[in-house]
Amino acid sequence: MKRKWMAALLVLSLSVTLFGCSSGGSDDTAGDDTKKEADSGSDSKTDGGGTEGLKVGFSQCDNGNSWRIAETESMQETAKEYGVELVYTDASADIAKQASDIEDMVAQGVDYLVVAPQEEDGLQAALKSAMDKGIPVILVDRGVNGEAGDVYTTAIMSDFVWEAEQVANKFIEVLDGKGNCVILQGTQGATSTNDRQKGFMDAIEGTDIKVVADQVANYTMSEGQAVMENILQAQGDDIDMVFAHNDDMALGAITAIKAAGYKPGEDILVAGIDGPAAAMEAILAGEQLCSCSCSPLFGPIVFETIEKLQGGEDVPAEMTNEDTLYDIDNADVSLGF
Repeated sequence: MKRKWMAALLVLSLSVTLFGCSSGGSDDTAGDDTKKEADSGSDSKTDGGGTEGLKVGFSQCDNGNSWRIAETESMQETAKEYGVELVYTDASADIAKQASDIEDMVAQGVDYLVVAPQEEDGLQAALKSAMDKGIPVILVDRGVNGEAGDVYTTAIMSDFVWEAEQVANKFIEVLDGKGNCVILQGTQGATSTNDRQKGFMDAIEGTDIKVVADQVANYTMSEGQAVMENILQAQGDDIDMVFAHNDDMALGAITAIKAAGYKPGEDILVAGIDGPAAAMEAILAGEQLCSCSCSPLFGPIVFETIEKLQGGEDVPAEMTNEDTLYDIDNADVSLGF
């Protein structure tokens, strides 16, 4: 019930403008082979929507962390509600495999293609092939380099720059604009990584916050912990704050900080982005300073968009999710995924 409530909230909070949403990792994956999810239950949404019996392909870049898993589940559950056959693939953080997955789904004759891109470049040829065959392409949570109408139909994302700015501003507020900062970056080449890095760095420009370590941890908790362990060994006593591009890495960093004998939230402040329940719990426990939301529940808005396209309606080329900064004053575990 919580997931459906959050999904409905996501749909209502969409606004039209272009920005780039999310995280991808390289830990456990849901498997490399194509999987199908079909349902013909009586609760499918067929009241004029025209989605009953459609075959929709969903190319996930990497189902290896909590955000991605929630995104995949949202797509699968909503497809069932709309009476759609969902052809699902997991590229396991391999851009070449994702391009191949897309080509395979096009060959299978999907009616629509939904793609969570691994990186901004590397999928253009496969996406254009789908578009040239009359298969609408809906990008979710990350963008690609290319024009709407050419390599994709519409892109539904969050404003990653804004998200990172909110986190930076919180650090500036709490630490009076000074201190040594560690950055844990996400997947290189991804829209979310590029934009979150830019948003944070631009926001701290002109302050006395100094970045003393800036390393890639690929949006996964395990890598976030491992990278943070190494940084702490070299610079532990000098670190004031950690900005992680997502909360899985932030939570990994918190584990490393505690293991090294420091107190997260006191000795070292930690912040992330995405807003899962685990991050909300860490905020309420005083171990994490804040988290900016970035909802993974794309199923409802994706299938609402498909329903509109089926009905001959025009849809915006870009749509942006509205996000929220959570700290000790408004964190709520029930709002996490």
